Amino acid sequence: MNVTIVTTGRADYGLLYPLIKELNASDCFDLNVVATGTHLSPLHGNTISHIQQDGFQVSPVEMTAHGDSEDAICHAIATGLVGFSSVFQKSPPDLIIVLGDRYELWAICMAAVIHKIPIAHLHGGESTSGAIDESIRHSVTKMSTFHFASIPAYAQTIIQMGENPDRVHVVGALGIDNIKNMPLMNIEEMAEYTSIDFTRNNVALMTYHPVTLDEYASAQHQIQVILEVLVQRDLLILVTMPNADTGNNKIHETIEIYCQKHPEKFLLIKNLGQRAYLSAMKYAKVMIGNSSSGIIESASFQLPVVNIGDRQGGRFKPSNVIDCQCSPESITAALDKALSVDFHHAIAGIDNPYGDGNSAKRIVQLLESIDLSDKTRLVKKEFHHRP
Repeated sequence: MNVTIVTTGRADYGLLYPLIKELNASDCFDLNVVATGTHLSPLHGNTISHIQQDGFQVSPVEMTAHGDSEDAICHAIATGLVGFSSVFQKSPPDLIIVLGDRYELWAICMAAVIHKIPIAHLHGGESTSGAIDESIRHSVTKMSTFHFASIPAYAQTIIQMGENPDRVHVVGALGIDNIKNMPLMNIEEMAEYTSIDFTRNNVALMTYHPVTLDEYASAQHQIQVILEVLVQRDLLILVTMPNADTGNNKIHETIEIYCQKHPEKFLLIKNLGQRAYLSAMKYAKVMIGNSSSGIIESASFQLPVVNIGDRQGGRFKPSNVIDCQCSPESITAALDKALSVDFHHAIAGIDNPYGDGNSAKRIVQLLESIDLSDKTRLVKKEFHHRP
């Protein structure tokens, strides 16, 4: 079977990596990896090179957003739709695999639907009420033939949307596979890689993405509120880049200003990489921001998380996650709780509800059992009515 996995940037590639390895090792699949989105952006480090360094054959499809406005993103989607249609016209795969809720998925999946190519979607059924991602994710669900959900509650959401239960599978989250199977850096390696001494026990990991359903100008105000609170804390903040969403440039520019003004407090590393990022989660004292990794992967490290705002609103959150509003008072109170000895004791030994580290193997076993020879039958979907 010819299977194409599409990765839109460093974040989803890190999650897809164990699945790519499993598919590549299977005798049942002829695998093609396609890189698009920020993988091809100099601003974000041209991370297509990371895929090549991992030893995978990868094809580029251009759809880089030239700017972070709504118009720039719409142009990128239009460019991607043309590009993926051309790829699928020349060499249609038997199946494409996509993950998550990035706007690039609209271009990929619309082209696949028009070209009658079945889609397998990972991480459907989830909720991010503060972001446009929710609309994208649910629309991709309706375009997809197969669904690999991270937890049972999300599988039920997919079925509630009219999808056939026989094609909805609970497999866990791929991010847990990396935690279980990837050899993480020790503290000395992390010090060499990041110039940060994690033995100080006051390092915070921060990732803050635009809340894309808020007004464009709000991104700069929100990140300023957060950084002003953090300036007052006895923490060294390791900051990673925001997603390439509407308003990300304002967040990036503001972080750069604070790094220059307070170099003893903030360090921005644009391309931390999956191994170093997970290692930072292992050694950090607290995680701050609104990244999905703070919801899904963090519990595996018993890491306190201060989840700011409503970008991740609606997701199932383990007990190590503290929700707060984007205000100085709310962030301060959440940080006080997250850094307290009592809270660290309360979350010690918690289980991660998002998986056991075997998601990639489950997905490959399920795909190996599917007959993809009759694509026409697979793409003709009926609305499944629940009893």
